[in-house]
Amino acid sequence: MSFRRAFGAAWLLLFLLCGAWAMATPVSGAPDEPSHLIKAASVVRGQLVGEPSDLGHVVQVPRWIAATEGKPCFAHDPEVSAACTDPPKGDPSAIIDGATTAGLYNPLYYAIVGWPSLLAQDESGIYAMRLVSAAASTAFLAVGFALVCGWRRPGIPLLGVAIVITPMILFLGGTVNPNSLEIAGVFAAFVAMLDIVLHPNSNRLGSRAAIVLVSAAVAVNTRGLSPLWVAVALLSPLVLATSGQLASLLRRTSIRVAIAGVAVSTALALIWIRGSGSLAAGIDSPSENIVFERVGESPFSGFLTTLEQTLSLGQGMIGVFGWLDTPAPDIVYFAWSVAVGGAVLAALVLLRGRHLAIVLLLLACVIVVPALIQAAYITGGGFIWQGRYTLPAFVCLVIAIGAALADRIPQFGGPSIRRLALVALAVWAVGHSYSFLFALKRFGVGTDRTWGDLVLRPEWVPPGGVLLWPSVFVATVTVTAGLMVWLVSRAGDRADAAPEGTRTAQLTPPPAPRRRRWRPA
Repeated sequence: MSFRRAFGAAWLLLFLLCGAWAMATPVSGAPDEPSHLIKAASVVRGQLVGEPSDLGHVVQVPRWIAATEGKPCFAHDPEVSAACTDPPKGDPSAIIDGATTAGLYNPLYYAIVGWPSLLAQDESGIYAMRLVSAAASTAFLAVGFALVCGWRRPGIPLLGVAIVITPMILFLGGTVNPNSLEIAGVFAAFVAMLDIVLHPNSNRLGSRAAIVLVSAAVAVNTRGLSPLWVAVALLSPLVLATSGQLASLLRRTSIRVAIAGVAVSTALALIWIRGSGSLAAGIDSPSENIVFERVGESPFSGFLTTLEQTLSLGQGMIGVFGWLDTPAPDIVYFAWSVAVGGAVLAALVLLRGRHLAIVLLLLACVIVVPALIQAAYITGGGFIWQGRYTLPAFVCLVIAIGAALADRIPQFGGPSIRRLALVALAVWAVGHSYSFLFALKRFGVGTDRTWGDLVLRPEWVPPGGVLLWPSVFVATVTVTAGLMVWLVSRAGDRADAAPEGTRTAQLTPPPAPRRRRWRPA
């Protein structure tokens, strides 16, 4: 499949999945979304920061946007449906004060997603902002997917892409939150860097360098920690390159342009972070999250606590919906835990040399780096880390494992990988569908009610009805799983059809030719 076809198919399918989440989630039904909505509406009206106050930064936005301020009535109580919310009173288009705890954040993401608020006069504009955010995030996810489809041995890496696309990533992609664009941009940048290092091709180098530049430039300007994750995505693949390969790359004009562009973008991001103090103000909207505890404890306590909670924080990478009050079903956690744990175990057992080094480096970024960040933050801000903050490093780790295993066992194909893909992606589709339906039930009637209540007696109904978006989601995720099974199987068939000598030559170098002794005639 060509890059354009793979990108187009992936973008459409991923956008439909995130779009279904966007429509099935009530207004302000995602963590910190009110602050991000108000920030986006203010940025497109020329207010990048606002005036500081006890509630955050005060900006002037339309009443229908300002009405979302604060936590909704159903936040942190999964047994309460979203029907408890009241419509705003007064002229919805009147410009009034609104407070946002995201006032110090980099305005790039908000400028991208905020423009629908200039056209709408009610909450339909909020759904439109979500869809714009979904389109931007899924575009970068689709770029990474299309690049992987073009690799020499894409079968195992494509399964890695499926693991990477967790229910949490689709949920965030359907809300107004810069976390989604950060994750997607880091994913695209990392895959493009891997492509440059592992599959050198002068004809494709310019386009891959352009992808690195655009995705990294966008991702680095999304959140306070984004420069760290972009650095991980761009530098870790260099572990796989030899010194000669690095020198050759640095001589290419496209690489130099990409380096310069990323450097400028990173400098702008750091200038904003330093000037605004956004990183010191909090990793993410503290006044709207669960009250942070353990303020004043020692850095060692923060480091040790984060390490101890690695597995529970991992749930936040798989799926915790609403205001982090609705965990995904246990079977979903089990399925992703088996997949991720199996991939990591296979990597530790089978990989050697540079391939093992990059996996260990990224594994440390997933486990140790969050603990170090929490250690630096706990004394002044308490325990603030959430699993979703680690998702940029997580996507790099899983894709690196897939790429490394594909190089290590290139002969893995045929019926074996077809069966693996069929089972794994069937479980993947069921896990996503169950997570979506479970979250919709939480919003529609609460977690303590029955599925029959959701269908026959819903308290909150999303636009289009209670059955429309589940139908769209289940149908789309089924088509997506089928497409990936076909792509993985086709890749396995290519590997299985390769001559035996060809596959062996990929693992061991051919013997040196014997030299003939010259004899005079």
